[in-house]
Amino acid sequence: MKAIARELKSICRTRKTLSNAWLLVLLFLASCSTMSGVPESTSTDLASSYAVLSFEKKKQLSGEQDTRDPRSYYHYLMALNAEKGYQMEQAALHYREVVRYDPEAERFHEKWIRLLLRTGQLDEAVQAGQNALTRFPENEEILMIVADILAGQGKVEEAIAYYDQISRIDSGNARAPLLKGSLLEGLERFDQALEEYKKGALIEANNPLVQFYLGRAYLRANQLPEAEMSLEKAVSLKPNLLQARHHLAWVLERQGRSVEALKEYGLLLKLTPENEYIKNRVTQLHSAGALGQNPPQGFEAIPSGLAKQPNIHMRIATIYFEQTLYMRALDEFQLVLAKHDYKDPHVLMARIYETHGRLDKAVEEFEKLRRLEPQSLDILLYTARLYSLMKKTESSIALLNEAVTMEPENDQLQHSLALAYMALNENEKAIATMRKALALNSEKDSYYFELGALMEKAGDYKGAMENMRQAIELNPLHSNAHNFLGYMYALEGHDLDRALEHLKKALTIQPRNGYFLDSLGWIYFKKGEPEKALTQIQKALIYTDPDPVLYDHLGDILFSLENYDEASGAWKNSLFLTVNPKNDLGGEAPDPQTLKNKIDKAKRLLQQSY
Repeated sequence: MKAIARELKSICRTRKTLSNAWLLVLLFLASCSTMSGVPESTSTDLASSYAVLSFEKKKQLSGEQDTRDPRSYYHYLMALNAEKGYQMEQAALHYREVVRYDPEAERFHEKWIRLLLRTGQLDEAVQAGQNALTRFPENEEILMIVADILAGQGKVEEAIAYYDQISRIDSGNARAPLLKGSLLEGLERFDQALEEYKKGALIEANNPLVQFYLGRAYLRANQLPEAEMSLEKAVSLKPNLLQARHHLAWVLERQGRSVEALKEYGLLLKLTPENEYIKNRVTQLHSAGALGQNPPQGFEAIPSGLAKQPNIHMRIATIYFEQTLYMRALDEFQLVLAKHDYKDPHVLMARIYETHGRLDKAVEEFEKLRRLEPQSLDILLYTARLYSLMKKTESSIALLNEAVTMEPENDQLQHSLALAYMALNENEKAIATMRKALALNSEKDSYYFELGALMEKAGDYKGAMENMRQAIELNPLHSNAHNFLGYMYALEGHDLDRALEHLKKALTIQPRNGYFLDSLGWIYFKKGEPEKALTQIQKALIYTDPDPVLYDHLGDILFSLENYDEASGAWKNSLFLTVNPKNDLGGEAPDPQTLKNKIDKAKRLLQQSY
């Protein structure tokens, strides 16, 4: 609340008006909406609310405004709420309304325009930015956003003019000369680009990107000692800036320092062993026998393998991503895509969206990737995974079937498809698909375990137990298979000593597994040892979340010990958890009517004992 109050001060003219403003906005919210969620649009007519009518009446009577339009407060609060949930599109809509009702609020213009950039609404961001600059012509942030977008859209001269304006306003801004330099380099105005990079390095000498681009410009100008110095600094500041190492190795080659160049190439090969360019350079250095200190003849300034200018926004975005400044990284990725659509930005954007709970946006990015690389199995599978996380299992199954068509002999794909069918309770399809996975790879204990669980669910107990035994044969430490077998023996009421043996093995591997302890307790109960059973069930209650089956077992054990009151309480807990489940019970839950009958029986016996 304190943070909101601080922000609201910026749209109040004096501290004195803050309380009046809050009163208006609270009346406004009470009369027209709530903060319980973010609306899907901002088109609701709010003009008839009490707060707005009061505001308009006061403005007409006095001709002055000692408070802001309450609609701007409302939309500001809604924008904050949307931002909190990373609903950036909705936040942008609300900030648009904030500046509509309070056009002099400069910082909210900034927020709106940045969100338009962040959500990929680039034309709208430019238009809003240029409109805002008529009011705030020296707003550095808005100037930068507009310049960056124009540059990405190929409007280079316009972008350069904006970068020049930024440099005039703030001579300490290193981003403007860096980005202007990259544009000049693209126009092959290399001498001018070099001068801009020099300016950037004077402002931020420890900026690895500035040093990298400066080193490239020195190399192109054949100023090799200067290029080496800048590139070495870039590498020391950011060791994983591989392109700087590529260029540094080339500079060392140009100076005839082949041994040092090979050392750099060796480091690069460890990090990127499939890089053909580096392999070729190493081969040529060795085949030439040029391991002395004499500079070779006939070298290009920058070879074709390094000539293409690296996308500067991709480099900036990657740094933000590594620093977990994810929202700023999103801004830069949008600028990358303004110029060229390719795989890497979409992958990283999807990861950002997933991290922040926006699975819908992550799926959007992967659907774009599927259009870019329709034959990529990895992209298809990751998209299926995202749909599964969104509980859109049908979409996930469709993609997994497509993957199986692409690689029918891939047992892992068959396995994933079987699990997806299992999630939809399509057990027959799940069993058939899991059998295909086993036919392709009969050495996976997990496949036998999952097939066994499916068969038990389908009522084929004999088949289920056989698959569990097979899982244990492949992996004697498969604790879940031991637990499953032991519990199945206990349910059938025979081979209880064998059941006990399996549960003890399971608990040796996972001694604090509450479900294993429940199974052990149930075995003791079946063996006619209720006191031992009660001890294990009470331990199980410590290590598990409230579970209806466990409370049902506890009730049965307490009832056998003639503790009818506590037995009734345990069954009531089980009934409540069965009728009001917090999570999917996985198909295993007591029958509510049976529980009610048990509770009634305990009640009758309690009454008889009085």
